[in-house]
Amino acid sequence: MFTAGAAGRLVLQQFAIEAHSSDPSHEARWATEIAQSLGAVSTRHKLGGISALAVPGHLALTKFIKTPSMAKEKRGKIIAFEAAENIPYPLEEVVWDHLVVADDGFDLEVMLTAAKFESMQTLCTATDSAGFPAERAVPAALALNHAFRYNYPEVNESVIVINVGARSTNLLFIEGERFYVRTLALAGNAVTQAVADDLRIDFSQAETLKVQVLSGHSDLPAGSPSRASVQRAAAAFNAKLGLEIMRSAVNHRRQSGTEAAAAVYLTGGGSLINALPATLGEKLKVPVHRYESLRHVDLAANARAAGAEGAASVLADLVGLATCLVSKKETEASLLPPSVTEAIAFRKRQPLIVATAALVVMAFVPPIIYFHQVASGKLAQVSAVDGQLMPLRAIQTRNEDNLRQIDEAKKQIAAYRGAYETKANWINFLTDLQNRLVKIEDVWLDKLQVVRAPLPEPGEQPQPDPSAPPPVDGSVPAGPPAPPLRLTLSGRLLDVANPQSKVSAEARQRVQQLLASFTGSQFIASVENEKFDNNQNGLLRFDFTLVINPKKTL
Repeated sequence: MFTAGAAGRLVLQQFAIEAHSSDPSHEARWATEIAQSLGAVSTRHKLGGISALAVPGHLALTKFIKTPSMAKEKRGKIIAFEAAENIPYPLEEVVWDHLVVADDGFDLEVMLTAAKFESMQTLCTATDSAGFPAERAVPAALALNHAFRYNYPEVNESVIVINVGARSTNLLFIEGERFYVRTLALAGNAVTQAVADDLRIDFSQAETLKVQVLSGHSDLPAGSPSRASVQRAAAAFNAKLGLEIMRSAVNHRRQSGTEAAAAVYLTGGGSLINALPATLGEKLKVPVHRYESLRHVDLAANARAAGAEGAASVLADLVGLATCLVSKKETEASLLPPSVTEAIAFRKRQPLIVATAALVVMAFVPPIIYFHQVASGKLAQVSAVDGQLMPLRAIQTRNEDNLRQIDEAKKQIAAYRGAYETKANWINFLTDLQNRLVKIEDVWLDKLQVVRAPLPEPGEQPQPDPSAPPPVDGSVPAGPPAPPLRLTLSGRLLDVANPQSKVSAEARQRVQQLLASFTGSQFIASVENEKFDNNQNGLLRFDFTLVINPKKTL
């Protein structure tokens, strides 16, 4: 935790460090491990509160572009267009921002930075769950720039600041007020992975062995294969990193036209390899200095006792995050997701909202007291009237019971009346049926069967029959009417003229006349499912279904 001292210097008040695995195979649970590490710090040291994040190079993309100089109010659209062209992801999938590096009146030099929205949201959620809600998120390379300018204000020549981390290495090229950043995917994990592959051990064992050997705390003998493996991996890493830095420096000079670097400053956990400064000095032909992260930072007693000086190599970016406390003119590019930014804005407005709400509540207290008194008086009046209404409610209940009994009686009367009116319908229907058979001649029925519709399933609402007559007494039916009754009939017609051969067309015509005559009956609504069988000589079998008219139900 940093504060601003009385002399305008940064003061490191409290310090805690908690290591977590940098194994690439743990990528899926990196946020969980960060939350666990921060939770351990919070529990062990009783720390908490808002935090600032230095987003490492493997998460934060940085691009430098040049556009014609223009008025500030016109820059937004141009920079947004350049961002869409230069950021290799759809803008809706990333959190991005920009920072004006230089404006000479002709060219505008801008740094674009972006990070995957999902990664930043996950990181902010992890810090928040551990009790350290993020209020700022800055690319680590930009934080390193702020830290160098704070710790080395006297350096005006062109320099390179190298921060070698576990997953990535940030190269910061500084010349006057201008700066340029390049991120290399080559970092301390390369040494660990080389040792793991050479000795066929897992990543965590290789990391422990690497740290012990390179820090000089290993008990392995000088000729040990494990020690030799670490030294070979470190030497190969030094050479490769030197080559990459030299290539980057040459390309930067060619593109920007700047002068060659006068010095190199080396920091980061991966920079502790003893031979690395000498290798880089030999490759780049410039002096290489160990960067002093706490050069202009005062240490409180608690921070000093917690070992802040021994961890100075990993504090460069953190000091850069804190320089805003003593340098209010610093500008930075934010990688906080919009949802987190909105939550921070709400937290800042919260005291004002609470105070406003308290004033509103106090303004309503007198009216509430008055209306409470009025409501109490009205409730007393309602209770008195309610006591007078009790006898009337008893009478209303008896009247409702009587009306229900009257409705039940009406339904029974309607049922009896319907039965009375339809008691002769079967006789009349069969007589009508017999008369129609007689008119056709030589035809008889073998079977007549009543088919009633199945009852509806539980919960199923049968549809009312629009053709059903209204109740006799004019009341509303208690429920939907039953489906119409159906009769299945089977019979035969004798073809008298052709007793020894297939029935003639004249016999078929007679049966059709019979079926057609049924539709003229007052009892029959329609004829369905007509079937004929002429396989027996001289006889025509027929089957059909009569749909009974609901108005003349049987």
